[in-house]
Amino acid sequence: MAYIFDTNIFIRSKNEMPMDIWPTFWERFRDMVNSGEIFTSITVKDEIDKGKDELTEWLKQNAPKSFYLSLDAEVMAQYTSVQNWAKSNPVYTQAALNTFANVADAYLVATASAKQMSLVTYEGSSPNSKKRVMIPDACNALGVRYCDLNTVLKEMGIKI
Repeated sequence: MAYIFDTNIFIRSKNEMPMDIWPTFWERFRDMVNSGEIFTSITVKDEIDKGKDELTEWLKQNAPKSFYLSLDAEVMAQYTSVQNWAKSNPVYTQAALNTFANVADAYLVATASAKQMSLVTYEGSSPNSKKRVMIPDACNALGVRYCDLNTVLKEMGIKI
């Protein structure tokens, strides 16, 4: 099974497991990144690059170009489906829809759908949220499996 990682997996890992204190985690994470089983979207790379911090450098040094999935025609077709679902849901404000259209989230759901991947995120479902379209709710609408990082570690047989 292939996995696609949300930005929050990287940022939360960096914040909660600093590289200088959790070197074994980051070694295993590097191995995962290079395994060909986990990926992320080029849109996540763009979000992380804005931080210009140790995480940006870590990814530059440890992630192959193949780790970043592009927005190909198949992904963009699914992106349209994701956006159409969000726009048809009367609960979301226009501001929530605008944000969802311009951050990595909708692209991640679209990529997971197009490539038959599990989306890895720390977000929780909140179907009645007016101010934010949550990844799990979009996944549920499109039939995309989502899980958190610990689930991926278990499924890949990784212990730290």
